[in-house]
Order: sequence, then structure tokens, then C-alpha cells
Amino acid sequence: MTGRSFMFLLVAAIVALILADHLLSPPLHASVGTGETACAPCGAPCPSTTAR
Repeated sequence: MTGRSFMFLLVAAIVALILADHLLSPPLHASVGTGETACAPCGAPCPSTTAR
């Protein structure tokens, strides 16, 4: 295995772990205290929970 192949596999594994962690983690609670869920650490509301 060449150095380039190893680096590609390493980066692909890291990206896959980050993506899996993001998709499998539960939504965060909103930092505003309204009881809504948030999709980002800053407290941004999830698009599926916003009023239309």
C-alpha cells in the first residue's frame, strides 16, 4: 500500500466516522430554553420543527 492510498483510506475513514456520529446522534436541545430541539450547537432550530 502506497502512502497516497493510506492517506486516502485514513481521510475516508475519518469522514465516515464524523458523518455517522452526526447522523446517529440525537438532536440537541435549544439553548433558548423554549423546549424545542435544535440541530446545531448554536441552537438553530431543525427545519422539520419550524412553524410554517
